[in-house]
Amino acid sequence: MDNLLLSNLPGDGLASLHPHFERVSLHHGQHAIVPGEFIRHFYFPVSCLLSMVTTMQDGASVECNTIGREGVSGIPVLLDAGTTTMPTFCQVPGEAIRVKAEVIKDAYERDRGVRKYFNRYIHTVIVTGSHSAACNRLHGLEERLARWLLMSSDGIGSDEVALTHEYLAVMLGVRRAGVTEAAVKMKEAGLITYKRGEIQILDRARLEVESCECYGRTKAEYERLFTN
Repeated sequence: MDNLLLSNLPGDGLASLHPHFERVSLHHGQHAIVPGEFIRHFYFPVSCLLSMVTTMQDGASVECNTIGREGVSGIPVLLDAGTTTMPTFCQVPGEAIRVKAEVIKDAYERDRGVRKYFNRYIHTVIVTGSHSAACNRLHGLEERLARWLLMSSDGIGSDEVALTHEYLAVMLGVRRAGVTEAAVKMKEAGLITYKRGEIQILDRARLEVESCECYGRTKAEYERLFTN
């Protein structure tokens, strides 16, 4: 099992959930959460990457968070919401561990250690969403692209990320030409290389320098809560 959030669950929480694990493969565009529909499963990514987006009436979308092997979808269930207006779908295909929502909800309510652990994760989701909102408003495209590539790489545990420029443009809320221009600059600087449908990070340390402060701050907060 390679989902970091799930594998580090404290106490007897992991043992109680293990019989309910179902390993599934998700394809690109497959929904983990459909707006307005009751959330029936939690998805703990293993090698896939999920995307939480905000969509306007005209169809325009901007990504507000990614969910990789350090996280899980389905948080509205824990907050007694049941449904949400925000879609969550598979951005990078791969495997995930699926668990029925009522199983996670029951463990959350009866086990104080499980509840405390998931509450910490909910906090990191809020922090990341807040930084994403500020980042989209205040930081330049190249900084945002660097941040997004680093987050995606962390989420799947690989420096090779299956993404197109068209899809990046949708996620960043900009024109495709802008993404291409930023990617060309990164390639010429030796930070990344790419071919259609795939981007490879060549120099992570320098890409972190090129990224805005949001990447480092959200990563540090996650590590503060889950690596001690």
